[in-house]
Parts: sequence; C-alpha cells; structure tokens
Amino acid sequence: MYEVGTVVIYGSEGVCRISEIADVRFTGMEEARPYYILTPISNPTSKVYVPCENEMLVSKMKRVLSYSEIKEMISEDFSLPEWIDDNRLRNKYFKEILLSYDRKKILALAKLLYLAKNGKEQKKRLYTSDEEMLKKIIKILHSEFSSVIKIEPEEVMPFIFGEIECEEK
Repeated sequence: MYEVGTVVIYGSEGVCRISEIADVRFTGMEEARPYYILTPISNPTSKVYVPCENEMLVSKMKRVLSYSEIKEMISEDFSLPEWIDDNRLRNKYFKEILLSYDRKKILALAKLLYLAKNGKEQKKRLYTSDEEMLKKIIKILHSEFSSVIKIEPEEVMPFIFGEIECEEK
C-alpha cells in the first residue's frame, strides 16, 4: 500500500504524486470505493484515479528510482531486444515491451532504437512507428530521470550512453 505524498511512475502519465487516498463514488457505482488519486508532476491540474482494489492497475504504479539506481541500471550489461524485420510484428512486440512497464526492457528497447536511428545498428531501417516508439520511450524515461537528475529530453539518450555526465540534484 502506498502512502499520500509518495512519488510514483504511472504508465504514460509519467511521474505522479499520490495526492490523496479517498473513497470515491463515480456515476453508476452503488457505493464508494478507495482510490489512489494521482497528480501528474507535468500537469498538476490533472487527476488520475487508480482503484486501490484493482491489482492490475495498482501494479502499474512504480516507485521512482534513485539516482544511484538509475546509474546502476544504465551501466548494467543486458541484451537488446530482438529486431523483427516485419514492421507490423516489430511494432506489436515493441508495444508489449512498453506496456510491461519493465524499466530494464524499456531501456534496452530505447538503446536498440537509438542505435538504429543513428546508423550504429546495421540493416535496421526505422519506420515512422519506430520513431514514434522512440519518442514515447524517451518521454517515459525523461519523466523519471528528470524528476531525479533534471535533464532535458534531448539529453536523455546521451546520458544513457554516457556521453554526458549528470549529477543528482
């Protein structure tokens, strides 16, 4: 169970603060149920309601990594996802990785797409769907990294590849 004030990553919303845990009754519900009420850091006027009793949705809430955890994850040696030549199948596979919310898999996918985009992965042609996937991944990574190390979106991949050094702020 999370507490009010905890900062979490929640899917495509990115970094959010749990602003409240409250019983809420939406239209069509017979009785109120407990919800985590999240406030996205990037959009403080927005609210995201996550039912406390829905394990699948609650499992998408991940605590924000520390600077040392981010650095450790970046420096780990892990294999890149398989490149699938069929664009449709590749896009489906990449979406599955994104929806897994597994940061290591997402980071590995980011590395693969970044290398392919910059011509460092031979015989890999990026389609528009690949470019869009890379943008989504950078947005996700930036959301979390920015909250810890305060870097701009264009600095995310250079930071991951060790091209720029950042310190926790």
